[in-house]
Amino acid sequence: MNKVVLNEFKRKILIFDVLLYIVFIVVGFMLLNCAECGLNNPFTYTPFLFYIFAFFSILAYFVNRRKNDYEFLLFGFINILTGTFILVYRNFPDCGFILADAVLLYSIANVLNKGYSCSRLLKEKNVNFFPKVSIAILLLFLGVFVVSSLYNKVNAGSYILGYYFITFGLLSLLEPFMEILMDNKELKKYILNVLSYEEEKVEIKEEKVKAPRKTTKKVEPKKKPQLKNRTIKKIKKK
Repeated sequence: MNKVVLNEFKRKILIFDVLLYIVFIVVGFMLLNCAECGLNNPFTYTPFLFYIFAFFSILAYFVNRRKNDYEFLLFGFINILTGTFILVYRNFPDCGFILADAVLLYSIANVLNKGYSCSRLLKEKNVNFFPKVSIAILLLFLGVFVVSSLYNKVNAGSYILGYYFITFGLLSLLEPFMEILMDNKELKKYILNVLSYEEEKVEIKEEKVKAPRKTTKKVEPKKKPQLKNRTIKKIKKK
């Protein structure tokens, strides 16, 4: 049987990243409308919303497949696990407690996921490290604020989740636009020089120390033929 090889794309199609985060914003506005209509029980629809996020994130991963880049794939699994967590505890009497725990786990998992991607980009000296780490910090603060709100205001779960998804989508939407900005050649060159200048300096010094000194080879004089061989030849001629 022939092996199926998933090819990696040379250019990143940011439209799928943008589409994913727009879905978050749209879902947030839908939750606000649901809360105004009197649908204040998030257990009835929240798990399926996380499954929708998982679908779009996995789609974005396969469209922009990169070597050692599993951020969107892991993001999809995080959404699936969060939706399943809420679905399993849907009969729990304290709605706010379960939603707060779900958002807490969701925030921690997303920050760890982005942190892993940031460490990889830093090793590769990729300028996209800066937008990713800044968005990760903002999402961490957002998660802490939302979790504390859900614990304190149980009845306003739909409102809080709606604003959370809208803010999550808007903050995440900054990342692809910052990547476009970082694609500027002059800016990229300046940032790379700031990141790697000192390291290159140290590497050059180490190479000079480790470089072996040039040694002049001594030319050995050619050996004269031995007398024994000459005497043998003379005997054979006779």
